[in-house]
Amino acid sequence: MASKTEYKSAIRSRKMIRYALAALILEKEIEKITVKNIVERAEISRGTFYAHYADIFAVFEEIENEIMDNIVAFLQDFTSVDIIQNPMPLLVKVTHFFEQDIEFYRTITNTQCAPTFITKLQDVLIAKILSCDETCQSNDELIYHVHFLVGGLVSLYQDWFAGKFDCSLETLTTTVARTMTKGFQPYTLI
Repeated sequence: MASKTEYKSAIRSRKMIRYALAALILEKEIEKITVKNIVERAEISRGTFYAHYADIFAVFEEIENEIMDNIVAFLQDFTSVDIIQNPMPLLVKVTHFFEQDIEFYRTITNTQCAPTFITKLQDVLIAKILSCDETCQSNDELIYHVHFLVGGLVSLYQDWFAGKFDCSLETLTTTVARTMTKGFQPYTLI
């Protein structure tokens, strides 16, 4: 029974550390955040921090890796053709992942560390979509189209997390999927 309690305590401690770091990143640059800042914010001991992480950057790296690992796992369930023809199932999986802790991910995507992570995420998505065959990788128009759509997709989600859109994550996901498959075709611009 003690190991189950210890396991829950470890999960709770790691979560508190991650939330403290996320909150502090909104207040100052990550380079200026100390372990002392985190343990005070999380209301834990230094020993608890070091039982889980070597330093502050290890916390942020774990957060990045967790998100990337989940996105990569989701991508493995789909072929590039699946994503191009109907991105909705992939986007729904990603949406459900973010909904598990929406406020935490909202905070993380609004930090000064986010741009580097966002670039990595875009690169992974682009590589997956263009992985269909050599024809895809040599078709300049397709490459431009994929970069444009993935950049827009990621930007829309960033803006949603930043509170720039007043809609549910589900509504955004549905709209994004439709836009990715139909582009501007449904609209007539005068």
